[in-house]
Amino acid sequence: MPVQAAQWTEFLSCPVCYNEFDGSGHQPISLGCSHTVCKTCLHKLHRKACPFDQTPISTELHLLPLNHALLQLVGAQVPDVEPVCLSSAEEAEHYEVCRMCVEELALYLKPISGAKAASCSHYPSRHVRSLIP
Repeated sequence: MPVQAAQWTEFLSCPVCYNEFDGSGHQPISLGCSHTVCKTCLHKLHRKACPFDQTPISTELHLLPLNHALLQLVGAQVPDVEPVCLSSAEEAEHYEVCRMCVEELALYLKPISGAKAASCSHYPSRHVRSLIP
C-alpha cells in the first residue's frame, strides 16, 4: 500500500503546535537545517536545537530569518526588510530579484477558490499544476 504524502496545505501551520502561521506570534522562522517552526514554539524550546532533527541552533533566535514565502501564502503582512549581510549593491540587487520571484511563486500556491474549492482545495492552482511534469 503506498504511503500518502502530506498535502501542501499542511506546510502552512507550525509542525510543533499546529497553529497556522501568521504575522504576529506564530511567524514562520526558518532554521539552518531547513525546518520551519513558529516563533512561539522556537522560544519555548528547552534546548537550542531543531525539535525534529536535533541540529544545534548556533544563531541567536532573534536573528533567525522569517520565512517570507510562507507568510505570503497565509495572507499575512510581509515586512519590508533591508538585506543587511550583503556586501555589494550588485548582491543586494540579485537578492531583491530572487525575493520577488519567490514571492510571486508563492502566490500561485494559494488554494483554489470558487465552486471547485470544496472538492479540490488541496490542489495547487492551475498555473502550478501546468509546471508539474
